[in-house]
Amino acid sequence: MVWFILSSIPLGAFTQTNVFDSIRNRLKIENNDTEQVRLLVQLGNKIKYKDTVEAWQCQKKIDSISVVKKNDFFKAQAYFLAATIQLANQALPSIDNYEKAIKIFSKYPDNLRSRVSMGTSYINLGLLHANNADYETATYYYLKAEEIYLKDNPSSSDLGVLYSNLSIAYATINKFDEGILYSKKGLDFARKNNDKSNLLNAWYAYGGNLINAKREGDRGLLILDSAKKIALEIDNQNMVYSCDFMSAMYYYNTKQYQKAIDYYTLCLNFARKYNFTAGVGNNFLNISANEAELKKPKLAAAHLDSSAKYLDYSQITISKQMYFENYAEVYKQLGNFTKAFAYKDSVAAIKDSLYQADNIRQIEFRQARYNYEKKQNEVAQLEADKKIQQFSIQKKNTLNYFLMGGGVTLLIILILAYRTYQQKQKLQQQRINELETQQQLTATEAVLKGEEQERTRLAKDLHDGLGGMLSGIKYSFNNMKGNLILTPENAQAFERSMDMLDSSIKEMRRVAHNMMPEALVKFGLDTALKDFCTDINNSGALQVTYQSIGLQNEVIDHTTSITIYRIVQELINNTMKHAAAKSAVVQVTKSNNNLAVTVEDDGKGFDTAILKQAKGIGWSNIQNRVEFLKGTLDVRSQKEKGTSVHIELNII
Repeated sequence: MVWFILSSIPLGAFTQTNVFDSIRNRLKIENNDTEQVRLLVQLGNKIKYKDTVEAWQCQKKIDSISVVKKNDFFKAQAYFLAATIQLANQALPSIDNYEKAIKIFSKYPDNLRSRVSMGTSYINLGLLHANNADYETATYYYLKAEEIYLKDNPSSSDLGVLYSNLSIAYATINKFDEGILYSKKGLDFARKNNDKSNLLNAWYAYGGNLINAKREGDRGLLILDSAKKIALEIDNQNMVYSCDFMSAMYYYNTKQYQKAIDYYTLCLNFARKYNFTAGVGNNFLNISANEAELKKPKLAAAHLDSSAKYLDYSQITISKQMYFENYAEVYKQLGNFTKAFAYKDSVAAIKDSLYQADNIRQIEFRQARYNYEKKQNEVAQLEADKKIQQFSIQKKNTLNYFLMGGGVTLLIILILAYRTYQQKQKLQQQRINELETQQQLTATEAVLKGEEQERTRLAKDLHDGLGGMLSGIKYSFNNMKGNLILTPENAQAFERSMDMLDSSIKEMRRVAHNMMPEALVKFGLDTALKDFCTDINNSGALQVTYQSIGLQNEVIDHTTSITIYRIVQELINNTMKHAAAKSAVVQVTKSNNNLAVTVEDDGKGFDTAILKQAKGIGWSNIQNRVEFLKGTLDVRSQKEKGTSVHIELNII
């Protein structure tokens, strides 16, 4: 659940009627093209919320001037204004127009208006991607905007909004260190500029990051108190509510459940006062969770029933997940374990649905953007074809006047037209191939990330869920043993059962470790590969020698590390399954930005030609992962002489 949302208003959203009239009057007497375009951008940007039709008229005039004057800087401003008008409800066209504007503005690095427009474009591109759950891309655009503002206008109030947005984006993807860093930057900025609104947002973001990161939570609570004082001072009731809500979360995290209930009750009363239906329902949910922790199941159930009057539990939402989790705990405390387990099962299904929905939302947004860009390219190509066709017709009409004496000229033109057609066909085919390749890479990336996320989730569920349950069973059996009188035969059977239970726990932990090695997350690729090879050696299935050069103390991107680990894992598994080998060598070498991975074995070898017809999932996974990392793959093998697989990658 996203724990705090700061209002991020697109730049230039509000104005006054007399300002509109002033700009219109100046346009009537202005003859300079540059000044005309500037005034049209200003008017269109200010009036877009009040009169969209007039805003588009301003954009059309700018576009017309750019065509007449053949001025691409004016064209960039036409794109910029179109994107700003579309920002509210047309995400994809808005993104396209902002990117077109930035492409032209970047040609004028010494023009202040150009850089200011680029900064605004980057901020709004960040907002558009954040609204579509693509927070990684959003942070990229926000950082580009920060670079421009720090250089050209370090005191702009937009920079304060930008720092708040960056803090939110990082916190949403659980990068709390970065979130805290940018909330501090926002705090420094607000203090320097004596801006209470930015100071309020910065205090709130800073305190919220500390609490959600579960570090220095007591300090975060004091910071939230400072934010609440400012909110009361400037009469920002929404932020008063947000500060109380975050304080309640702190008390819940620190197991001070009665204090948490007190603050959630404040939030509940606020939501009722302002007819905030979803807030009423969610605060009932939060109160019930704390009452369950205080072992008050009947009160918790009553508040859960109250939440159902305000929230639509027919939809799959985080609130529905929390509702079922709370009821599972309530029935457990009431001793109705049948219903408790039933609600627990429902929680698992809801989590899966939410996880899939979030992935689908991001994939659909990226696919929609790809389709939109493809359509725009097709339109541009059709327009180009139309212009070529019109040009050809004009040429033919001209040639008709000189037909008697222009045979040779006609022949030359036809040859040139044919060569142009061939070149156009080649360019079109090249573009199609590039788009198909990009789409395949995007799909592969989505599949690989989804696979690793699912492995991580399953590993956690196995270790924390099933592991805990099996350990609990073992503990219960040991307690039972001390209170039972068993015959020697039954005692022996009991001990065999306990041994089998120990083996099950070890096997479950081994499976969870294989799904997402803890060493890879904590210590990096080198340690994870070393542990993997050691585990294989200890199993006795294969003697594996691990060598690494230049990899010590190197930090490699997490996605790249997981992908390389899976490649090595799959290659060693293939060796154990098919090669009948006694030993193998895994060697990883890093030099500058190049990484080489070699896996060799002394097995029976095979004819590498069969890989072209191979349909197995394992080999396909290896190829897909190498292609995802844009690497090269070389396989060499001879019968009875073993196999060598060499992979080279370029990493940054």
